[in-house]
Amino acid sequence: MAELRAAFARSEAIALDLDECIFPGYTQVELGRRVAWRILRRPVRASDRRLLARLALGGVYFGIKETKRLVGVGTPMRRLVRRYERVLRYVPESYLLEAAAEIPAASYPYAAETVAELATQAPTGLVSLGLDIVARAYTQAFRRAEGPSLSFIESNVVCFRPGCWGRVFDAYDREAFLENGADKRRVLERRMAELGAAVVTVVGHSEDDAAMAVLARETGGLAIGFNPSWRLRGVFDIVVRGRDWESMYALAAILLGPSGR
Repeated sequence: MAELRAAFARSEAIALDLDECIFPGYTQVELGRRVAWRILRRPVRASDRRLLARLALGGVYFGIKETKRLVGVGTPMRRLVRRYERVLRYVPESYLLEAAAEIPAASYPYAAETVAELATQAPTGLVSLGLDIVARAYTQAFRRAEGPSLSFIESNVVCFRPGCWGRVFDAYDREAFLENGADKRRVLERRMAELGAAVVTVVGHSEDDAAMAVLARETGGLAIGFNPSWRLRGVFDIVVRGRDWESMYALAAILLGPSGR
């Protein structure tokens, strides 16, 4: 444990995954579900209910993806993105921002508290294949006494365009597109350069986080896995398992030392 604490103490930046790590699921799916529920119950305009058929299609797409995953067949990220764009196209920005603001409250218990503790060591942020509107909502929701505990985000940027009733969803920004773990490592390295950080600690769980975990170990930082699959256990310096982030909160307390920082 002394070596782990030393690696964490050296860290000058901390990067966290979001989907199935801080949040128990996929935030993109949750965003679509919440938008559909809002339109079904309380649409701003009755005509907005025309969007429900397309949003329901998103549930079908997700079901197909999960069924394929269970039998060992993956779905390329770019195909998932094209489907997601088809589902959300023409949805007003106001619905999406409202739904995004609700998502952080549905994160794993103790996630916000753990992130606040980690942030006392170094600038802490999200590096995610999810959407920037959700990541920004986390920066507003996850706070400590002196302000937000998340000081940076790296995620997929969504573009809006003018519609009949204000701005509507259009597409992902392809020039800033994050597709895989290599892209996550690339943007993390860029962010580290901006922060002047030579050592990084990473919290992740999946193959998309493996490249960031390797970066953490290469720089002398700490790679922490939250409920990773068994085949990835060797990628992380320490593995934490649990139903929520209470065990991660306990680890943060140990890493920071008896009196914290």
